[in-house]
Amino acid sequence: MAFAMLSLEQPIRDDLVAGLRRDWVRLAEPGATWTGMQRISLAAHARAARSGVSLTEDALSATAAEAAAVLGARPASVRVGDVQKWTEAGLDPQSYVELIGVVSRTSAADSILRGLGAEPEPFPAPVDGSPSGEVASDARYRRAWVPMVGGTSIVSALSLVPSEMNAMFDFHGPAYLTMEQMADPVFTRGLDRAQMELVAARTSALNECFY
Repeated sequence: MAFAMLSLEQPIRDDLVAGLRRDWVRLAEPGATWTGMQRISLAAHARAARSGVSLTEDALSATAAEAAAVLGARPASVRVGDVQKWTEAGLDPQSYVELIGVVSRTSAADSILRGLGAEPEPFPAPVDGSPSGEVASDARYRRAWVPMVGGTSIVSALSLVPSEMNAMFDFHGPAYLTMEQMADPVFTRGLDRAQMELVAARTSALNECFY
């Protein structure tokens, strides 16, 4: 079973383990624009890039492999010119948004295990099938680098691909807080809310988050 964590001495919340397992199931399945094999390849390129390794395989175009590697290892370096370059090279906005979702969640999973002193979880076997093609028809370019539904907001960042936005929220709750919990200034789960935000702010600074 994925994320067995049998060798860890630290107690791990059941909801966090369940969230990680759900995301590993999603990773292996076809998405809106990528097959299961391609989604795993995106995650593998991102993971390898964080270790300073380049992968050579055929499941992805050179453009997709480059975008996954950059977003996996150096996300703070990405600028609008990079997104435009990848788009002109054939990585359409919906594929790019799905790529962001896959890379960001698998990178988060790897970071959780690294923080616990565990090895990265092996990637699952891909599930056969074709991408669904489901994207939000009402997404528009506004102030962001990709089309979004509604206003330009971090919570709408993946709204062009509804399945990725839903996956983000599903992972966000156990890994950090649900949106309802974020609205509660006195919410406590091990750390109190002020302590959580201090850790979050420090992590954002180290990761050069510019939002």
